[in-house]
Amino acid sequence: MNPLRLKPPDEDADSVTIGVVLRPHGIKGEVVVEPLTDNEERFAQLEDVRVVRPSGSSSRLRVVSMFPHKGRLVILFEGIVGMDEAESLRGAELRIPIDSLPQLPAGSYYHHELHGLDVRIESGASIGTVTSLWETGPTPVLVIHDADQRETLLPLVDAFVLEVDVKKGFMRVKAAGTVSGPS
Repeated sequence: MNPLRLKPPDEDADSVTIGVVLRPHGIKGEVVVEPLTDNEERFAQLEDVRVVRPSGSSSRLRVVSMFPHKGRLVILFEGIVGMDEAESLRGAELRIPIDSLPQLPAGSYYHHELHGLDVRIESGASIGTVTSLWETGPTPVLVIHDADQRETLLPLVDAFVLEVDVKKGFMRVKAAGTVSGPS
């Protein structure tokens, strides 16, 4: 399991992370990127991207070329030449403006929209607020904290998530789907 996928992106109010740079690829400055989106068109139409390095520094880079490779993407950015410069991007998040995201059909939502939602069980009682989302592979996991900062983990699957209402700020879940962490 790749530890970069377990760390939730540090989103800001105006952008969303669509990928994470894993490592350099070859000697020309290309990098391997783990996509954090299921929309394949997101990268196909990508001309430039905001790159936020683990140090917090950011810059806008133009995409020169891109191709799929073993379920990931290999991207060459303008101005990144050679393995050493590519290495400086390791762990960087690739972000796009939130307002560039396409409108979703009714009943659908983007993962970043779940952050801050009140989580209620079937009875209507609140079990806390979504504080992050772990991309752990095929099944994302919601991290929920209550008022006492106790952590609850909830698989983001239809079997446990009954309703999501982003506009009203809540989601309704089956209580049996939650796993509480140590107090």
